[in-house]
Amino acid sequence: MITIWEPRWHDRVVLIAKHKVSGGLNKIKFTKGSLAGKVYEAEGSMIRKCPQDSNGKITCYAVPLDKLTLK
Repeated sequence: MITIWEPRWHDRVVLIAKHKVSGGLNKIKFTKGSLAGKVYEAEGSMIRKCPQDSNGKITCYAVPLDKLTLK
């Protein structure tokens, strides 16, 4: 389970740390904001195709929020 505070709302992107993405199905749980407690799913192969960005400290995949599936 990958925990994320909340999406980057101005462009509706979820920043997921590269080292947290595994092969197969990844579960993403939001812990703050309006999506707190909700769990989404995404395939690792799809996440790895997304562009890379930085959260200010580490390299992340910038995954569009609409590519995640609500579980």
